[in-house]
Order: sequence, then C-alpha cells, then structure tokens
Amino acid sequence: MGSFAVQIAKSFGARVIGTASEANHDYLRTLGAEPVTYGDGLSDRVLEIAGGEIDGVVDFVGEVLETTLAVLKDGGTHASVADPSVAEHGGRYIWVRPYGSQTARVAELADSGELTVEVAQTFSLDQVPEAFRSSAEGHTRGKLVILP
Repeated sequence: MGSFAVQIAKSFGARVIGTASEANHDYLRTLGAEPVTYGDGLSDRVLEIAGGEIDGVVDFVGEVLETTLAVLKDGGTHASVADPSVAEHGGRYIWVRPYGSQTARVAELADSGELTVEVAQTFSLDQVPEAFRSSAEGHTRGKLVILP
C-alpha cells in the first residue's frame, strides 16, 4: 500500500486498513492505517478488522479483484491503478494523471507536514539499471530517487 494513499485518505477523515507483511505493520500504524497481513485468508482478516464489509477498496498492486469483491459492500466503490479488469466488475481503472487543483492540494498537504515522502534509496544516472532492478523486486518501502 502506498504511503501517499494512506496519508491522503487520512487527511480526508477515512478509516484506512492497509495490507502489508508483518515486518511493515508498525510502519503502517505510523501512517495511521490499521494493518493486516496479505496472503491466504486476507478477505477474512479484512472483514474481521473492519467489523463487516467495507465501503471502498483501492488496489495498488493488482491481482486482488477476488479479495476486493469478497470484502466490498453492495454499492461500495473500488478502483485500481494496476488492474484494468476492475472496470468489468463495476470498479474504476485509474491511470494516474496530475491535475492542477489536485496537485496544489497535495502540495498544501506536504507544506503542512501532513504528507511526507519516505526515500528508500537514491541513485545516480549511471545507476538507473540498478534502480529498475530494485523497483522490479517489489519489496522496496519508500521511493527510489534518480539524481542528476
């Protein structure tokens, strides 16, 4: 789960349940999310911590449509930035595009300290292949930054 997403959702007053490995549960708590461990039985764990079906799901990793539909209330909303097939099941596939007013709101959150960015690692331009390999491994917490 992206830390930006948690921070932005919390800034609008949403209760956030985030999936992560046990090693990252404390980190999710620092962001204000309630952590659950991903993997087999995820639907049951989400339903238990939520006290029933949930109002909305945002997918940042893909291949979780079955879990999404299992925990979502009738009439609930769901979206994915990673799985276009959600549209076939009543969800929205979102291709991220910056809009001036939304970007300005994110800048306000950053200026106020409500939104922070964790940098996992920095790379020089000649280390771009290494940065891509690190990103592809999928276990990086924080952003990878390429410096000129």
